[in-house]
Formats: sequence, C-alpha cells, structure tokens
Amino acid sequence: MSNTDNKKVSLFSKLRYIFDRKQKGQLVVLAVLILIGGIFETFSVSMMIPVMSGIIDPNAMQDVIDQYSVLRHIVEFFNLGVDAEFAKKLAVAMIVLFLVKNAYQIFLIHRQNTFITRARNDMISRVMREFLNRPYEDYLGADIPTVFRITDSDIPRTFTLMLSLLSLSTELIVSIGLGAVILIMNPMMTVICVTVFILLTIFNTKLLKPRLNKIGRENQETQSRIAKWRLQAIYGLKDVKVLNRQDFFIRNYYESGKVGADLARDYAVMNNIPRILIETMFVTVILVYILYSMLTKGNPKDVFVQMGAIGLAAVRIMPAVNRINTYLAEIAYNQYSLDFVYNNLTDSMKMDKAMRAERAAIAGPELHLEKEIEIKDITFAYPDAETNIFSGANMIVPKGKSVGIIGPSGAGKSTVVDIILGLLHVQSGEILCDGSNIFSNYDSWLAQIGYIPQTIYMVDESIRENIAFGIDADKIDEDRIWEVMEEAQLADFVRSLPEGLDTKIGDRGVRLSGGQRQRIGIARALYHNPEILVFDEATSALDNETEAAVMEAVNSFHGKKTMIIIAHRLNTIENCDIIYEVKDEKITKTTLEGRNVIH
Repeated sequence: MSNTDNKKVSLFSKLRYIFDRKQKGQLVVLAVLILIGGIFETFSVSMMIPVMSGIIDPNAMQDVIDQYSVLRHIVEFFNLGVDAEFAKKLAVAMIVLFLVKNAYQIFLIHRQNTFITRARNDMISRVMREFLNRPYEDYLGADIPTVFRITDSDIPRTFTLMLSLLSLSTELIVSIGLGAVILIMNPMMTVICVTVFILLTIFNTKLLKPRLNKIGRENQETQSRIAKWRLQAIYGLKDVKVLNRQDFFIRNYYESGKVGADLARDYAVMNNIPRILIETMFVTVILVYILYSMLTKGNPKDVFVQMGAIGLAAVRIMPAVNRINTYLAEIAYNQYSLDFVYNNLTDSMKMDKAMRAERAAIAGPELHLEKEIEIKDITFAYPDAETNIFSGANMIVPKGKSVGIIGPSGAGKSTVVDIILGLLHVQSGEILCDGSNIFSNYDSWLAQIGYIPQTIYMVDESIRENIAFGIDADKIDEDRIWEVMEEAQLADFVRSLPEGLDTKIGDRGVRLSGGQRQRIGIARALYHNPEILVFDEATSALDNETEAAVMEAVNSFHGKKTMIIIAHRLNTIENCDIIYEVKDEKITKTTLEGRNVIH
C-alpha cells in the first residue's frame, strides 16, 4: 500500500481493522468505564467548590446550597439540616467520595492495561503466525531486522498509541466536565482558558505533530539499522574475530545508536514543549485575571472564594490539558508504527485470502504416495528475476526409488527441492502426488516428507528437543527418539555422553561436529516416519571421511524410503536408482557413465 493510499485511511479506521471482534467489544466496555471515571472525576472536583465556600464562611452555607442545585437536591433527598456542623459532614462525605473515586481509578487503570498488554501479546503472536504462514518467496532477500522490528518495536508502539488514545479520552471527559463547571461560575474566565487551550492545541497540531511524525519515522528506520548491525556482528562472530573486524561493527553500531539517541532527545524535548507552554500560559492568565478581579470588584472575600474555586478546578484542568497535548504528541510520534503494522496485516490478509481461495478450488482428500511424484511442465522464476530457472520442466520420482539430482552451480538443484516441498510456487505447471496437486491437501503432503538441508538448524536445547523439533516436551516419544537415532547411526554417540539425550548442544549446535549435526538432522527428519526423504546437499559441508560415514546411514534407507538427493559430489548419488541433471531450464534424465566419480 502506497503512502498516499495510507493517508486516506484514518487512524481510527486502521485501529478498527487491526483489532478483532472480541477486542472491539472490550474497547466498548472500556469506553463506558472511562466515561464513568470522567464523571466521577468531574463530580468530585466540582463538589469541592461548595465545600470550600462553606468552610470559609459557615454562616453563608445556606446561600451556597441554594447556589448549587446538585448540593440542594442532596440536602433535600437526605433531609439534612443546614447547621454549623454541616460543612464538616460535607467534608467527611467528600473524603469518602475521593476514596471511592480513586479506588475506581485504580480499577480503571488495571482494566486499561490488562487490555493493552494482552491485546499487544495477541497482536505479536498474530503477526508472527502470519509471517510464518507467508509464501516462502517473501523471505528471499527479506530484511530480517525489519521483521524483528515489527514485533519488538512497531507493535508495542502501536499499543502505546492505543493507550494514549484511551488516556486522552479520560482527560477530555474530565476537561469538558470541569470546563462546564467553570463556565457556570465564571463565563469570562472559561472563554479565556478555552481560547488558550485552542491556541496551544493548534500550535501542537500544526507545528509539533509533523515534526514528531518525522522523528517517529526516522526512529523506526534507525532501530532497523541498529538491529542489523547487532545481528550481523553476533551471527558472524567467528569471522568478525578471525578477521579482526570488531571495530568496524562496533563503530557502525555506535553511529546508528547515536542517531537513535539524538532522535530520542528530540522527541523528549518536543514532547515537553506543550507542558511548559500550558503551565506558563495558564498560570499567567489565571493570575492576571485574579489581579484584574481584585482591582475591579469591591468585595475581596467574594473574589477570594470564587478565585479559590476556579483555581481548584484549574489546578485539575491544567494537568489534564497538559496530558491531552502530551498524548497527542505520543500519537503523532507512534503513528508511523501503526501505519507499518496496518500495511503488513492488510497485505498478509489479502495474501492469505488469495492462497485459501486457490487451495479451496483444488481441495481434495489426504495424500498418500502410492505410485509416483511428478513435476509436470513447470515454469518458474524468482521474484523480480529477469530469466526463468525452469521452462516446461518435467521429472518423475517413483515410490521407493532413490533419485539423484546433479547440475552446475546456480542451475536450480535446490530450487527443484523447494518446489517439491511446496515452498516455492511455480508460475505454471503442477507438482503431483499420484496425479493429485500437492496443494489440494498440503498438510498431508508435508506429513510424508522428511527434509535434511545442508545446514541443520539447531536450537540451544537438548539433543532430545532438537530431534523432536517443535514438539512440546511432554509430548515427545522417547522410544521413537531412540529408534530414529539408531537409524541415523547416532545412538552410540549419545549413549557415550554423560547427560545422554539431555546434553545441551549450544547455540546452533556449536558443541557438535558437522557429522553429528547432520545425523541429528536425519533423526529429526525420520521422527514422524515420513515416506519421502529429501537431502538438499546434506553432506556438502563435510569432509570426505565424515561424508562417507553419514552416507552409510543415508544408503541404509535405500529401497525402504523414497529418496531425493541433491549431489554436491557425484559419489553421493552413485547408488541412486535414477539420476536427473538440471541444466538450461530443463530437468533431464541422465547417468554417471563417463563422469568422474571421486571417492
């Protein structure tokens, strides 16, 4: 979605879009609670005015009651006599009212923050789910730090904006209520205060908001750069150290962080400007008005009572107006993050809808390989690429056979595998399992496949959890773990370890040798007992001796499983039943005859 289209969608429309039905219902409840809280706040402050008047002049209590209809109705309803003790009773009642009001405020804060924190977690989980469910092509060349930023920064900032909106609603209700009280007492003072408020808000909206929007956007970009330098340094730690390039990464990380620090400073300064202006203007206006009243009105006591009441309300209104402008600044600063979240969810939902419609059109029963896998007339090119990888290519993998795939570097050997796995979507043609499109029941297709890549992804957990990858600890089948370790020729090694299956392997398996990592990868692929095993240059990073040992485990599946093996070295596939060569956008059946097979 372009920035122009983005601007046409209002802030509230974006918020309605990113919240689900349940969250919208919770927001309605919150709105009612906020309204009640605003009424409590307004009532408690406005009632202080007659109480103060009565305490200052107890003899004039009846006049005060007659002046304020709410107070008069309360006195009449409860049949309270107006005497010297009445002001004291009223003061006690006010204490109770403030206790109840403040207890309610704590309850409201709890409800607001419960909604914000839980909805934020739901949103992060939802975005993670949608990222993981996106087509694999979307991740090719993806800016990973930006992917991290949306969950670590943009979504939290979006909910900071949401909390600012909720708090803004509270302050607006209180300000309007107290403004009405002052309007009744002193219309002229109200007009002056409202004028000051409007002028300050225009200043904030027209001058500060665009600058805060810009700072928010620049900060978002800076956070991506900071994350990029951090990730590159950590993931490439070995190369960084060996090449002695620490200073390069530290310098770039520092320079990006310095830009971020300056942006944070600018935001803090601009966010405080409204508060200082409001405080200065309101105090000046109120004091000037009091001086004017004292000079023009005959009875100083009347001026004191009225100004005391106005001052009390103003003391509550001034922080409210200050916070209103602060919340407006926070909304402006965080809006770019909301835009980014909105755009990503919009794109994800459109893509998900299109994929579901495509699969629904060819939906069928569960797939079970009985005869053959067929790549039929496929044409494929990577996004934004100028040339095709395949044009009208075909390949057949019979059940129970081992199929080797060879070809020059960059010809598309790994691409064939990604297409068979359904990770890449062809522009034309089909991938068939016994004549049925694999996307007619994609989950059942994946359930038949065990995939062993060149680099096995390891988590910093135990060997057990790395084999049963992505399965909850209480659901791991211990017997099956040992079965697949035997099949992968890993069991003896694990038995030799002091902690056995509980041995921690370190980040990305750094405590294991290359051969051991590959065997764990094979055991992982076998855990769910797949019919098809796919080896994507699974031994290319190993030395000859280690490769031979791993290939001994691989060859033990010959005739028992359907195997697709991408070759780095020809000896890897010399025992395969069928060999295909990927070349010139085609997949052609071939043999190793006449080729140099090095053992």
